[in-house]
Amino acid sequence: MRPPLCLPEYALAGVVFLGALALAPRNLAGQASDTAPAPPAAAQDAAPASQAEPGVTQDAAPQPVVAQPSPESGAPAQQASGEAPSGAPTGTPRLIESEERLGAFTIGGQMYAVVAREESFQRAKETKFAATLGELEIRDASDSVIYQEEFPYEPGDGRFARKLSASASLFAGDGGAALALRFIDEAAASSPAASTDGNESWEVFDLVNGRLTRLGPPLPLGQGGDGTAVGGVLTGVMVRGGIGVVPLASKAEALEFRAWTGNFFVYVPVRVDWANGQWSEAEECFELNGGSLRAKGCNLNVAAVAQPRADGSTLRLYPETVEDRYNAQQVLVHGSSQVQFLAARAVVNWKESGGRITCSFDDVWLRTRIDGKEGWVHSEEDFATLGMAAASPPQ
Repeated sequence: MRPPLCLPEYALAGVVFLGALALAPRNLAGQASDTAPAPPAAAQDAAPASQAEPGVTQDAAPQPVVAQPSPESGAPAQQASGEAPSGAPTGTPRLIESEERLGAFTIGGQMYAVVAREESFQRAKETKFAATLGELEIRDASDSVIYQEEFPYEPGDGRFARKLSASASLFAGDGGAALALRFIDEAAASSPAASTDGNESWEVFDLVNGRLTRLGPPLPLGQGGDGTAVGGVLTGVMVRGGIGVVPLASKAEALEFRAWTGNFFVYVPVRVDWANGQWSEAEECFELNGGSLRAKGCNLNVAAVAQPRADGSTLRLYPETVEDRYNAQQVLVHGSSQVQFLAARAVVNWKESGGRITCSFDDVWLRTRIDGKEGWVHSEEDFATLGMAAASPPQ
């Protein structure tokens, strides 16, 4: 009987190698394996939140920091330079948030601060619509938030469809003061809402019983209790071309509130009852029309700067707030004309829209003196001749 055949060690190793080769996936000839290994997880870009000091606006947005992948991932480390990694698209706008203090105000001996948070694109395609208001807060002296409001926004390709901006100021008189937040809402030219470009609105806060309280729009004349019109009693006062209606007696303070007509600023008379947190219209004006009264608008103080066209144009000056072309003067206006704005007249409409107060104007007239000739201007064309074409409210 023959002894068992013992294979040398090198022969046994060769058999094991050939068997492993037969069972391995066939990728030695450049064919892809049926199951590819999973790539390492991509590192997420991390941009630190922008934190500005109170009252200080940053000159430039902070550069984003690219996260470093761990050595175990096998991916090459990226430098924290803000540049996109190799092969990634460059110039992509990034949305960042910044904080700005709009001001600190004293109302009734208490201090309040208004803080706005703005959303903006770091690489914007259009400067005007590169930023918009995202959130607004009112804080007390202890820095506690007593009022907060968020505003929706629509980010697009490097710009916003609408831009909302805010500012803060005191609306004050001898008897008290209120915090007035002014908003300007503008739509991009390509937006369907561009026809309503330049909406102006407000939120007004009065200190009532030690608490900051948001007011609604001014009440119609005669409403609101004894503070604005004692007993709700009104009286008519004859004015040139019509009748002015005012409270017979009022404990409220008479003030003026500035608003944009679409071409220039006017100061609208109001009455404020500080103690009860109410305000109302101060007057209404009517004219006789076929035996009945029709709203015609009251005279308003005006704030405007004349910038007449240098090339020279003509406009019509009317003796009264009636378009009577037979009695109108044709006046030549040029760049060196001496122009004064004496008063405006319009029907004022106070409303509440989206939680904010709005003020619109109908039948706007402007009393003007041009090189010694005086009269009323009415049309958009004549407003433009004086350098006051329809535009969004100035900031």
